Amino acid sequence: MDAKELLQRYANGETKFIDANLNGVNLFGVDLIGIGLNQANLCNAILIFSYLNRAILNQANLTCTNLGGANLNQASLINANLHDADLHGATLQSADLRNANLTLADLLDANLMNADLRGADLSGANLTGACLRGANLREEKRAYCATLRGANLHKADLRGANLTGADLAKVNLSGANLSESMLRGANLSGANLSGAILEGAALTEANLEGANLNGANLINARLERANLSEAELVGANLQGARMPDAKLTKAQMSRANLSFTRLSKVDFSRANLREANLTEADLVDAYLARTDLTGANLTKASLIRAEMSTTNLTGANLRETIMPDGTISY
Repeated sequence: MDAKELLQRYANGETKFIDANLNGVNLFGVDLIGIGLNQANLCNAILIFSYLNRAILNQANLTCTNLGGANLNQASLINANLHDADLHGATLQSADLRNANLTLADLLDANLMNADLRGADLSGANLTGACLRGANLREEKRAYCATLRGANLHKADLRGANLTGADLAKVNLSGANLSESMLRGANLSGANLSGAILEGAALTEANLEGANLNGANLINARLERANLSEAELVGANLQGARMPDAKLTKAQMSRANLSFTRLSKVDFSRANLREANLTEADLVDAYLARTDLTGANLTKASLIRAEMSTTNLTGANLRETIMPDGTISY
């Protein structure tokens, strides 16, 4: 089927083109709102600036298809193959992309607000500057676990996104906005979150081992039982964060702001907290074996029952600090 035949039949009221072979077809800027292209072959097709609002493209082959600037709002792309597709600047607001193959896809500046991406494979995709506010990438019965390994989400907008249990290992999220996002149990090991905004984010039981969070904003974030072993948090702002039972073994946290942070039972063994701000932090039962607190500010912090027998406190400010034995330092 060529473009002329498709457009003529669509203009005559036909909307369902199941299994249609449209390989390499040129549909630049056309209006195909609500069209049904289930299992269609659109490999290498040109759909730049086309209108595909509410289109049904379930199981369609869109490999290497050019959808730059296309409107796919509320479109259904369940199990669609978008491998290496060009979606630069495309709008996919509220689109259904469950189990879609988006490996190596170019989603630069794409709008995926409120899109359903459960089970989608975004490995190696370029999501630089993309908007994923309210997008759903949560794990659901494992079969719906979104995969974003190696994806580029530099400066992406993920405010309020549901990434519960998502695989984000080694993903580039530098400068991304993840405020109020749901990342419970997510795998962020080795991820680049330098300069990211994670204010109020839920990272309970998340795996952030070896992650780069230098300069990140984690104000009021929830990191209960999170694994931050060997993570880099130099200059990070964790003011008011909740981190009980978190693991921060060998973490690099020099100059980090941990004021008013809840750090009870945290494992800081061999961590670097030089010049960190721990003003009024709750460190009850914390484990500080060989922790470097040189020049740290522990004013009014609570260290009740903390293990500090090998802690380096050289030059630390211990004004009004509650020490492990309950005494107050002056």
